[in-house]
Amino acid sequence: MPTSIRITLRWLRRPVRGLLALTRYREYVLFVALSTMMGAKLGGGDFDLRLLIVFVANILVVGFAFMYNDVEDAPDDALDARKAARNPISAGMISPRMGIAACAVVAVALLGLYALLGLLPFLLGAFGLLLAFLYSWRVARLKAVPVADLISHSLSLAGLQFLCAYFTYDQGKPYSWLFFLMVVFVSVYGELNNEMRDAVVDRKAGIRHTADLIGAKWTKVLMILSIAGAAVVILAFIAMQVIPLWLLIVPVVVGPMLFADRLWDLIRGRVHMIEDRESMHQPALLLGVITFLVWFVADKLGPLG
Repeated sequence: MPTSIRITLRWLRRPVRGLLALTRYREYVLFVALSTMMGAKLGGGDFDLRLLIVFVANILVVGFAFMYNDVEDAPDDALDARKAARNPISAGMISPRMGIAACAVVAVALLGLYALLGLLPFLLGAFGLLLAFLYSWRVARLKAVPVADLISHSLSLAGLQFLCAYFTYDQGKPYSWLFFLMVVFVSVYGELNNEMRDAVVDRKAGIRHTADLIGAKWTKVLMILSIAGAAVVILAFIAMQVIPLWLLIVPVVVGPMLFADRLWDLIRGRVHMIEDRESMHQPALLLGVITFLVWFVADKLGPLG
């Protein structure tokens, strides 16, 4: 390989790694997969090209939210050594201008994909993009407005992805689109969890969000209520036979295998359910993905319930 090409590739390696780090894809791919599968399945969808398109579009809109958040938060993240190292702009891997350019490319791409799915998915996707922008944009910065932070986060990073997938097909049972409330409840929990985790750094940056306003005790209470709300929605949909009762077999069988180590640590008192909650997140999301995959496959083979 010519020396000039080797030098060019070596020069590109750092910004490419920086752009990949900017997407923070590991933090949301499973959740977006689950919310998209939920929306598509309850909307009467199947494994087809539309499901792939809406999944990629949903990944991109959530990716935009994370990317633009890091662009706007780079000065604040520089105040904390851990966050400065994680944020590729604060770490000097890419420039703010390159970050903004990447966000613009992602925004155009996701709008084009949503446009392929019909008017309503496009409008919902565009609204999600707008909320994701306003969530971090320093002029509006909804993330720093109590209550508005929960609403904008739960819609732009969860509820609207479900609805985009649902209305891509729009062949579900009456009112089954309301299952998006379950996704919203889970996202509210996630936002409160993040606010508690980042409370010290956010306070240094002058960000006052819901968790900072109501304090740690009531934040934990609200997190528990959010999970309880999500459970109530699931039980209601099972009772209405929108979600088949037999599907509960999957979490009953698979759940203990995914949570075995964490449950054992909990029983032995090595961890605390609330304080060590983040270790439960990935297994819970994976369990949800497996459950809905089984539902898709079972219906393909022949309905069981």
